[in-house]
Amino acid sequence: MFSSIKNFISYWYFRYLLVTELYMVEKWERAMFHIILFVLLAIMYVFNTTVTLGLVRMIINSLTSNEDSKRTDYLIDPINVDNSKYDL
Repeated sequence: MFSSIKNFISYWYFRYLLVTELYMVEKWERAMFHIILFVLLAIMYVFNTTVTLGLVRMIINSLTSNEDSKRTDYLIDPINVDNSKYDL
């Protein structure tokens, strides 16, 4: 069972290396590429969870006609987050 899972993962990793042409670079260059890729994906994740979700929440609140649409405390400050303000 574990050998078939290992073979499956190694097969798809090998295909990934072929498609991205990382099979022809040295191991340290491949590691550097993976680190940079991970950092870029982490930055995109943080941006999407802080900025984009805040903007979507602001747009949704502006489209509704209740009194909560006038609030601005829903904007997330990623440094000083007080979770008690955001309880539903």
